[in-house]
Amino acid sequence: MPSRLITRRLATRHLATRRLATVVVAGAASLAVLAPAASAADSAAAAKLPAKLTVKSYTGYLKAQKTPEAKKALKSFSALPAAKKAKFLKYLQDREVYEAMSTQTKGTVNRSVKAVRHYDANVKFNVQIITKKNIKDPKGPASLTFSVTESIYNIPVTTETLNLRYNVVKGKVVAGSARATAEVKNVNAAIAITNNNKVTVNKKGIPKASTTWKATPRVASFGPGVKKLQEGWAQSSYWAVKLVNR
Repeated sequence: MPSRLITRRLATRHLATRRLATVVVAGAASLAVLAPAASAADSAAAAKLPAKLTVKSYTGYLKAQKTPEAKKALKSFSALPAAKKAKFLKYLQDREVYEAMSTQTKGTVNRSVKAVRHYDANVKFNVQIITKKNIKDPKGPASLTFSVTESIYNIPVTTETLNLRYNVVKGKVVAGSARATAEVKNVNAAIAITNNNKVTVNKKGIPKASTTWKATPRVASFGPGVKKLQEGWAQSSYWAVKLVNR
């Protein structure tokens, strides 16, 4: 083979290799630029949340709420000694405490239930189920109200409530009569709680309602968010409820 042809082919291969190497290096450089950018975005998102609650930030939060619950909490919190204030704030920011706010029970219609579950000596969960059935009313209105309240030093912090209404005539549930609402009262500044105004109701069979509460952190110290399912069902004589983490 002529030496000029060999030299020309080698030059062509060398040029192609250089072009490939340039592309690889450019690609690696692009990835290197993207990685720090993504990391910076994550850090910026996390940096948006305050690190933790302070006495000043919490009292400011309560004053801004303009609700009866916040007004009562502010008065009670302000009366606590400094050591208890610090511990109160620690409980608010403790994800495990909010996760412990759960229960599951059942009972008989027209027999209400009140129970207290203790997390420790300072934190408790008050469970209340109120059921009613009016047998004298021809329309047979019946209801189930299920609420759980977290209290710290006997100061109510969060209450999640599910209300189910239905009708019972001649001992039988009226088909399609179920309707329901849900409500949250929250003065825990570490989390924002919402169910997006969504309550699922079963109207075909046994009256049943459920909602999912989503607790979104407002301070970094709380950690990841929490979801809870609150559910209740009832019929002519019995009921069952639960509040559990999802």
